[in-house]
Amino acid sequence: SYCDWTGVTCDDMNHVTKLDLSNNGLSGRLNESIGDLTFIEELDLSDNDIKGSIPTEVGLLSELSYLRLSYNSFTGTAPRVLGALTKLQLLQLQSNRITEMPNMTQLDESKYNISTFVTDCGVPSAFDEAPKCENCTMCCNANDDCYPHEDTPVTEHLGLNYATFAAVFFASFIVFCCLVSFFFYLLGKLKNNENVLTMSAERRLEEDDKYALSRIGKDSVYSYFVTD
Repeated sequence: SYCDWTGVTCDDMNHVTKLDLSNNGLSGRLNESIGDLTFIEELDLSDNDIKGSIPTEVGLLSELSYLRLSYNSFTGTAPRVLGALTKLQLLQLQSNRITEMPNMTQLDESKYNISTFVTDCGVPSAFDEAPKCENCTMCCNANDDCYPHEDTPVTEHLGLNYATFAAVFFASFIVFCCLVSFFFYLLGKLKNNENVLTMSAERRLEEDDKYALSRIGKDSVYSYFVTD
């Protein structure tokens, strides 16, 4: 019986309620017939090499509470029907090539905490722009680092995501450094001009003194008012 297969758990009526095929070296595509497992509650296909898009038939698994498809090669858009799985308590889609995440309602975090809803919404991103995921509890980035998805007061107030905020901050820092450098350049230029003017004035005064002495004579009483 298929209920005796490795990774398969059945109930008393031989309905598959759990399928754990994680880290089994699976390859190929996920077949649409996955939608026939209408009694399944837990599905774990993580850490394999499953390619292609996630079939929309996953949305037929109304009893599903645990879904891990992470660390595969899924591509495209995650099906919107995932948002209709009302019993879902865990959804992990990170480390794939999924460019658009499903519009999920806030999942109950009481059982799995910050691991409840995990996607590739982190930065730096493997994509041109990190996928948006409003209700994700954790975001993973291109370095396989994952962190809680929480907006800081600044990003929340400005309405920016982390990637945009980081870009704006970095650009502002570069502009600030350029302005500071330009200010010190002008300041140095001004000091050099002042030094040139001071030396020119001193040289002219010295020349005037020499000229005056040559005209009135060193023995004149007026020579005491003229420096040598």
